[in-house]
Amino acid sequence: MLLVTHELSRLEAVIDSVVSIIAERRQQSDAVLDELSDLQAMMDSIKNHHQQVVEKKGKIMQSMNLHKGLLSALWRFPTEVLSQIFNHCLPETTFSLSPLSFRVKAPILLTRICQRWREVAVGTPDLWCRLYVEANGSWEQAAFCYDLWLKRSRGRPLSLELGDRCSTTL
Repeated sequence: MLLVTHELSRLEAVIDSVVSIIAERRQQSDAVLDELSDLQAMMDSIKNHHQQVVEKKGKIMQSMNLHKGLLSALWRFPTEVLSQIFNHCLPETTFSLSPLSFRVKAPILLTRICQRWREVAVGTPDLWCRLYVEANGSWEQAAFCYDLWLKRSRGRPLSLELGDRCSTTL
């Protein structure tokens, strides 16, 4: 009987140990389930963000395609029509060579849009018939630009104004 009692004690100790291990594993399992739940929430958030980015890309592509369509319409304009449009882009006053306006106004600006616009602008002599040069600017730049305007005007009458920042136009 002592042997049976001893065996029962050992069996109870083993059972207690197994029950303890099961409880520990249940806690570990609950922790893993919580971690999986957190990961699932993150994945859902990422999936939602991914969907938003895909939609944003779609809108950007749609806008880009619409704008490409506009460009292709401009590309199909005959050179003569584009030249006339460019003539309407010229400043109301004579073209100034001041550092602030030199590169941001027609006709120079038109030569910087794309290759075709450059070719049309350079090939349209009427765009290059008016020029204003400031006397106290860089004369080398003025001479270069005057030469450029003269070449591009291709013999058309050239309206040239000389001015001084300190005084009125000469």
